[in-house]
Amino acid sequence: MRILYIDNRNYGHNADLHIDFISYMSKKKYHRVIGFGKYLHKYLPEAILPNRRVISAHLDQVMAKYKPDLILTYNCNGSSYEISQDNINLYRWVSKYLAKVQIPKFHVTTDYCRSGFRQAQADWFSEIGYSASFFRHKVALDYPIGVDKYWLPFSIDKKLYLKNINKDVTSKSNNVGFLGAAHNSSQKLYENRISAIDALMKKNMLKITRVVDSKFTRKMLFGDKYVKFWTENLFGLTCGGTCNFMTAKYFQIPAAYSMLVCTDTNGIELLPKDTYITYRKGKVEKLISDLEYHIKNKDITREKIDILHNYVIKSHDHHTRILEMTEVFKKYV
Repeated sequence: MRILYIDNRNYGHNADLHIDFISYMSKKKYHRVIGFGKYLHKYLPEAILPNRRVISAHLDQVMAKYKPDLILTYNCNGSSYEISQDNINLYRWVSKYLAKVQIPKFHVTTDYCRSGFRQAQADWFSEIGYSASFFRHKVALDYPIGVDKYWLPFSIDKKLYLKNINKDVTSKSNNVGFLGAAHNSSQKLYENRISAIDALMKKNMLKITRVVDSKFTRKMLFGDKYVKFWTENLFGLTCGGTCNFMTAKYFQIPAAYSMLVCTDTNGIELLPKDTYITYRKGKVEKLISDLEYHIKNKDITREKIDILHNYVIKSHDHHTRILEMTEVFKKYV
């Protein structure tokens, strides 16, 4: 299919979760992806810089030249109302055109309603005339939006992980690796992981990166360094936050051949049972006990890691996710 991908965001540390997925779709030639956005030249070989002064006329030219089968838009942070990164504000620059163009349209939203449901956000999907929307978190399907909706969980680049992981559990550190926001971010949103981090630090069992500034921001890791951080530790910690989101790390940690330590969040039923450790605030003693058990019984730990790793590699890589997305496209194109 020919896809006109419209996205004007300048991606930073989270590019691998979002625009890299679209880039993978293009590089592996699942579809021909024509990018329309200010920063897309870094990710797509066919990328067009929008002329914001005559946006409708410019898009008419693009549509006439490429004759796309569908339009795809994407928001990696769909609940940031306070910084105008919600769906309405993020696509305000092109919304009038999107609403009038009569071809199938699809939108992907991450973190939808994390800051609370707003009717205007729900109405936006039908006002634009989307054929369907994809949500990265299953809990978003609970909200009415007026158009068809699908769950599109995160996925991993299988090749990146398989070439950088260590499968020898006896050579791994017995620590729990952690990367991400915690104490220096939302105390309420991340209360579960903060309680786990505090307990693990007291036990000297936590592995994190170094602080790089006065705001206690920790060094970020990307690509193979990111994978190697997870795989060198026997365990990897994440959580769904109080919003109950199944984040990308639920797939990335097992893909890196580390044992997933997480909160029991919405969508986790997707994973094979009894292959990961769950925890929650107020139950840190049980968490420590579970970790110590798996450190002492590494044959059992290896078996669990192997089951979940193989499942993620087989069923939640980019290839599988793109095929799932394509099947949805076919319903409307």
